[in-house]
Amino acid sequence: MGHVRLNLRGVTTLLVDSDHFTRGLIAQMLRGFGTEPPAIYDSGKAAQAHLQHHYSDLCILEAVFPDMEGSQLIRWIRRQDKSPLRFVPIIVLSSYTQHRHVTRARDAGANLVLTKPVSPRVLYDHIAWVAKVRRPFIETAAYIGPDRRFRTIEPPDGERKRETDFTEAADTDAMLEEQSSGESPEQQKKAASK
Repeated sequence: MGHVRLNLRGVTTLLVDSDHFTRGLIAQMLRGFGTEPPAIYDSGKAAQAHLQHHYSDLCILEAVFPDMEGSQLIRWIRRQDKSPLRFVPIIVLSSYTQHRHVTRARDAGANLVLTKPVSPRVLYDHIAWVAKVRRPFIETAAYIGPDRRFRTIEPPDGERKRETDFTEAADTDAMLEEQSSGESPEQQKKAASK
């Protein structure tokens, strides 16, 4: 996404990492991006206590805390009924790239998983991606979080079955049409009505 510019003024962030150096580095990056100073914690329980009384626009979490797995905190956030907190974008930072850590975070409802150490450019690009790319929010008995499908490919049998498949296809068609004409759908409607 390299060239996307965002106004992050006023954005509140929760940063949870047990490593003091990493917390300081990520907090400094966030301030450099223009966000409000982040709420910083070193454990999952402290983060839960904070979130019971405060809202955050973005959560950046470590994959494993001293007192719990990061996936436990993510599941807790996603299961907050009738709270806008359950929809908050969650980026997980992990020193461990083992498949099980990535899978646990993804299956708990994380938006993205990044490997530590993370550069300011990579973090900014991923924050921009989370802000710009709209993914449907899925809620089932086993999973609550953003749709884990990244690619818009045809189903194996060629038959679309989910309601979101149809809206995604329409959105993709509109986006491709906009890119080819250089005008947004709204601009095209105004031009057609004249």
